[in-house]
Parts: sequence; C-alpha cells; structure tokens
Amino acid sequence: MHAREFGSAGAARPISRSAIGLGTLALTGRSGPVDDRASVATIRFALDIGVTLIDAAVVHGAERVERLVGRAVAGRRDEAVIAACGGFRRDAGGRRARLDGTPGHLRRSCESSLGRLGVDHIDLYYLAGVDPRVPVEDSIGELAELVAAGKVRHVGVSGVSVDQLRRAHAVHPVAALAAEYSLWERRVEAECLPAARRRGGAVFACRPLGRGFLTGRIRSADQLAARDLRRDDPRFWPENLPGNLDLLRAAEKAAADRDIGLSRLALAWLLCRNGGVTPVPSTRDRLHLEMNAAAAGVRLTPEECEHLAALFPPAAVAGRAVP
Repeated sequence: MHAREFGSAGAARPISRSAIGLGTLALTGRSGPVDDRASVATIRFALDIGVTLIDAAVVHGAERVERLVGRAVAGRRDEAVIAACGGFRRDAGGRRARLDGTPGHLRRSCESSLGRLGVDHIDLYYLAGVDPRVPVEDSIGELAELVAAGKVRHVGVSGVSVDQLRRAHAVHPVAALAAEYSLWERRVEAECLPAARRRGGAVFACRPLGRGFLTGRIRSADQLAARDLRRDDPRFWPENLPGNLDLLRAAEKAAADRDIGLSRLALAWLLCRNGGVTPVPSTRDRLHLEMNAAAAGVRLTPEECEHLAALFPPAAVAGRAVP
C-alpha cells in the first residue's frame, strides 16, 4: 500500500497514512446487519494489509464504532492513523439531532472519544459541520487548544463552505477536508477541493463508492432495508434510480474493458485526481476491503480519468446527495 502524508501545513509533525483508508459507516448497522467480533477482525485485517487510516468520524452510531476501533487497535496503536469527529449532538436513538460547535461541547466530545477509543490522542479530529450559532473561529479555536494539549494531532473539517474553510485555516492549519466525493458526486471539485489544496490540506473522499451504488450491487430501492440510510438519499429513490443506473452501465462497460471491477476503477479514479485524493470506502467485509485496497495499484492515464468523469456528468445524476 502506497503511503501519503498529511498535516504538512501545520506546526505538528506530518503523518504518513495509506493511500486508501477504511471508513466505518458500514459497522454502524445502518446499511445492513453487523457483528462486533467480525467488525473488529475487519479493522485488524485492514492494518494487516497496510490500510493504516481508520476513519471513525461517523455521526450515526459513532459511540459504537469508536469502541470497536479501540478494541481493534489495542496493542497496535502505532500502526493506525485514527480519525474521529465532534461538533454535533445526538437524539435518544443515537442519530445526529443538531450541530453543536460550542467550545465546551467540543472538548467534552473529544474527551469522550478518547475514552471510547482507549487512546491518549486522536491523529485527526474533524469539526463535523459549522454550527450556525457559533462562529467557526470559536470552534476551530477550541480544536487548536486540544492540539496544544496533545489530545489531537491535526485538525480537519467537514461540511464547510470555501469561506468557512478560509476562516478556519486562519485560526489553525486545516490538515484535511472530508467531503463526499465520487464519480457520481463531484460538487466538491468546484471550489472546496481547490481551496483545500491551496492551503496544503489533504482531501479525504467520503462515500467514494456512492454509498454502494458504484459497486453495481444496488439495482432497486427494494434491496434497501427499512432502516437503511440510503432510503433518505434522493439518488436511490424509485423515480431517480433507473436513470442513474443508465449512467452506471456505461461505467461498468469501461471497467469490463479494463478487466477490473467497477469499485476498484472508481477508487483508482479518485486516486488520480488533481494532486491525489484519499478515498475512504466503508465496508464490513474483508474480501471487499482487500479489493478496495488493490485499487492503489491501478494506474489510469489522464485520458482514462477524463473519460470516466465524462460518463457521469454532474447534471445527469438524478437526485441530490444528502449529508
């Protein structure tokens, strides 16, 4: 697995992490049944094959995921680059209810995450979104205090505008921008991605396989369980999915011509984007994890990258991605 660095824009020492990370949304149980023992084994297997970036920065089921990550990295802390996030409150069902970027809440959230993870520091701590009641400078200022205290090594942001990114970076270097980014969701390319690059920040692509759409396994909304988060995503609604599947078929042909799976091709496409993007696909299956990691070995020409992008013109995607 190829290694990349992030955090070079700040005073803290840059961190080397794998070119592809492991997301943990699939371990929350919101997109299918999960088994805690198997989940821990999957995270450990990721470390075994060189996937060192373990992204526990999920909103739904974050407490459960952080405990699983903590169990998995016990005794192997030096092998893992751990990301987590704060800046939101949950309802009684454990789902995000609203943003809360107040300094006191961010500090308490970080302390709680450290306890669940069983570690003394978090390598990358994200602000999960900008609370409209709190200036972004105040929220980032608190994360800077956590860096100074040694509890966080680098600061990241998610769900920000270009102006908010600029203001955040003026308070403390933003080491990474997390955003949904894939062949069929490319809004980040317009402004936020170039802005992060200009400031020396890494770009971590969340949902790089389009919540499973780019795996080719979702052919009907009827395949989604009643509690599946994708039922709230307009791209998967019955009136939109057929048109999106037409786009998918063209990409599947491109993958077949290359004699590789579409998932691997979609991840390789992100790796070849401007300056390189770090995909963080989520899976609970070790075979899929190994296949995702193999995308780091796929080399695409600039012409192939542009051809794939042209197969998914943003205006042709039916429905709009939701947070």
